[in-house]
Amino acid sequence: MRYLLMYNPVSGRSTFKHKVKHIKSFFEKRGFCLDVYESKKSGDLKEKAYKAAKDYDVFFVAGGDGTVNEVVNGMMKSDVRPALGILPSGTANDIASILGVPRILTCALRMYLKNDPVKIDINMMNDRYFVYTAASGVLSKVSYDVSRRRVKKYGYLAYVFAAMKDFVQDYNYPVKIEYNDKVLETDCMMVLGLNSNRVGGMRLVNFSKSKLNDGLFELRIFTSRRKFRRFRLLSSFIRGGKKLREDFHLVSDHFKITTEDNVVWNADGESAEKGSIEIKTIKEALNVYINPRRRKKQL
Repeated sequence: MRYLLMYNPVSGRSTFKHKVKHIKSFFEKRGFCLDVYESKKSGDLKEKAYKAAKDYDVFFVAGGDGTVNEVVNGMMKSDVRPALGILPSGTANDIASILGVPRILTCALRMYLKNDPVKIDINMMNDRYFVYTAASGVLSKVSYDVSRRRVKKYGYLAYVFAAMKDFVQDYNYPVKIEYNDKVLETDCMMVLGLNSNRVGGMRLVNFSKSKLNDGLFELRIFTSRRKFRRFRLLSSFIRGGKKLREDFHLVSDHFKITTEDNVVWNADGESAEKGSIEIKTIKEALNVYINPRRRKKQL
């Protein structure tokens, strides 16, 4: 087996670099060869993943959701795709949490060597790939709009402070959504898409019963029709993503969303597109390691 570890040295609080020596020793003691690549600049992991895909059996990715997203975008452009294992070292680490990856590094590595990967869906927003979430409107820019300096200083609290500030802004924009031969037109303050039950470090157990390999994606459209809409949105999140009566919940493998040109879309926590988009789900497109305890819940 040929292994490559790719990591982002500035993810989270920038401590992962000190763990690389331990990881290499872990593999050497078991007779495996592990190559290591440290990201030098934004975007280079995508290029590295694309060029190296044919040379390795497994990619390990250390970083947050944005780092994983970058590597996945490189892998999906290749005809040959290694299995993917995630070593969480970001701030929220939603993807790693969804997959049940242990935060203790040695436990995660042992899990990867003892188990086989499984196929999960990968999604597309226009020409960009993403793993688990897409969003626009209120709160959607928080994950990428916080400075690296504040993240290093405050950790997850930096995002909480930014969310509180963004929450009072007045988001109201029109969307036309075509799906399953149906059309929905409404004004909204947020569109949130998921193929799991976690986003922004929160578990939304009442959002849906979606699976990672069912070939479907789910959209919640939070409308802006009623008074106190911000507090109603907040109550939905507090109740684990419970759908409110005035909102819409759509399920499909393909959405065409028409909206204003200034609407910014988030994919896996990164700024992705502006204006109108299409979202498509590619069923079981990638082999990914998942905690055996999570397989029954997520697959």
